[in-house]
Amino acid sequence: MDHGPHDTALPKRPAAVRPLAIRYLGFECTSEGRAYRLRVDGAGDPRLYTVTIPNSAFETRKARFQDAPELCFARLQRELMSNSELPSGLGFAITPAELDEYREAQLRRSPDRKARTQRNWP
Repeated sequence: MDHGPHDTALPKRPAAVRPLAIRYLGFECTSEGRAYRLRVDGAGDPRLYTVTIPNSAFETRKARFQDAPELCFARLQRELMSNSELPSGLGFAITPAELDEYREAQLRRSPDRKARTQRNWP
């Protein structure tokens, strides 16, 4: 019997896939609204996206400036969940329905926040 060298190498593991990380880069005021720039890091090169909130959303107080990055982050996150391979450079616009959903979610959370921060004055 021929007893050649045995292949003792361990099976190769697939490369660890880095979870996607979304980073807010800032915004630019445009004629359409505020365009929020977001960067996605993960497997491969970083990808850049823009999510725009129409000016009318701020004017009618359906969106607050301080909530806008979170709103845009959530939109991009949903897009990436449905297609993690979205090409860089795409732009998205926040819809009135998304603004309503976000506002309703804020109102549902609001009573808890108010209860924690309410002061009892003497």
